[in-house]
Amino acid sequence: MAAFEAPASPLEHTLIATLFDGSQVGAAIEELRQAGLGDKLDSWVSTGENLPLTADELTKALGPSIERIALVIGSSADEVAQKVAAVLPATVDTMSPNGELPS
Repeated sequence: MAAFEAPASPLEHTLIATLFDGSQVGAAIEELRQAGLGDKLDSWVSTGENLPLTADELTKALGPSIERIALVIGSSADEVAQKVAAVLPATVDTMSPNGELPS
């Protein structure tokens, strides 16, 4: 499992809380799978190396969520996508220490 560092900025806290507040995990995961990112998602859940995620891939998968977060925090959708793409693999990895996502 990759080392996980706590988010350093309020932006990162907001991103994680908004996308993964407990009720949204399953929906976001399903959107990622439907967008063709299942192989990356599987790498984050497994005990092996995490495949990277690009901001473009994330925007294609979760565009409306990214735009809402950007609006709420007064940032650009591009910046939000970059931040989320950077922390999402480690976040999902940390949420699935035994190779299973929470239900």
